[in-house]
Amino acid sequence: MFSLRVTNNMMSQGLLRNLEGAQVRLSDLQDQLSSGQRISKPSDDPVGIENVMRLTSTLASVGQWKNNASEALSIMKTTDSSLSNLNSMLQRIRELTVQTANDSNSTDERLAAAQEVDQLTSQIEILGNTQVGDKYIFGGTQTNTPPISGGTWVGNTQDITFQVGNNLTIPVTVSGDKLFGTSAPDLLGTLKALSNDLKDSTKTGADINSHLDDLDANINNVLAIQADLGARTNRMTTISDQLDTMTLNLTANLSTIQDTDMAKTIVDFNSQQNVYKAALSVGAQIIQTSLVDFMK
Repeated sequence: MFSLRVTNNMMSQGLLRNLEGAQVRLSDLQDQLSSGQRISKPSDDPVGIENVMRLTSTLASVGQWKNNASEALSIMKTTDSSLSNLNSMLQRIRELTVQTANDSNSTDERLAAAQEVDQLTSQIEILGNTQVGDKYIFGGTQTNTPPISGGTWVGNTQDITFQVGNNLTIPVTVSGDKLFGTSAPDLLGTLKALSNDLKDSTKTGADINSHLDDLDANINNVLAIQADLGARTNRMTTISDQLDTMTLNLTANLSTIQDTDMAKTIVDFNSQQNVYKAALSVGAQIIQTSLVDFMK
C-alpha cells in the first residue's frame, strides 16, 4: 500500500510538471500570436535577441542619417534655387549695363536703369538672407541672424555639415562669403558702383562699360559655386537612396529574426493544445486510480 502511494505521488508530480510546461508553452505561443513577435524576452532566443538589439540600434542610426539627408537636401535645393535666381538677376543687370554703355542714352534712360539695378540689388540682398525653416543658409553656422545687414555680408565662413553615415559628414551650404563677402568678386560693391555711375551725368559710356568685367566675374563665380553645389546635391541624393534601401533591408532582417511565423505558430498552438488536453485526460485517469487504490 505504501509503495503504491509513493508511485502515484511521483506520477502526480510528473503530471503537474508536464501540465505546467504545456501551459507555459501555450502562453508563449499565445503571446507570439497576439504580439506578432517571436522574441519578447532574452530567454526566448539569447542569440536572436542580441541580433535584434544590434539591428534595432543600426536602424535607429540609419533613421537619423535619413532625417539628416532629408534636411540637407532641403537646404541644398533651396540654395540651388536661390543661386539660379541670383544668376538671372545678374544677367538682367548685365543687359542693362550693355544697353546703357554708350553715349547715346539720355540721362533719364540711365536713371531708369539705375533704379532697376537698385531694385535688383535690394532683391539680391533679400535673397542673401534666404531661410530654410528658421535658419539662414548663407551665413555659415551663424544661422540665427541675417547674414546681410546694411548692404554688407556679416556671416561666418564655417560650413553647415550633416552626418549621413559612419564617419561620413558632408557640407551642405554655400558660404555667403564666396558670394557676397570678402572671398567673392565684391558683388554688392560692384552693383553699388554701377548704380552710382548710372546716376552720374558726367560718366561716359566707357565708364558704364567698365563694370562688365566685374559683372562677368560675379556671374562666373555664381555658376562655379552652383556647379559644385550640384555635385554635392547629387551625392547627397545617392546617399539618401542608399539609406532608404538599407532601411528596407535592415527591417526585413529584423522581421525575419523577430516576427512570428503566423502559420507555423498557429499549427504549434493547436498541437500544444492537444498535448495539454491529452495530459489533462491522462491526469484524470491517474487521479481516479489513485483514489480507488487509496480507498482499498
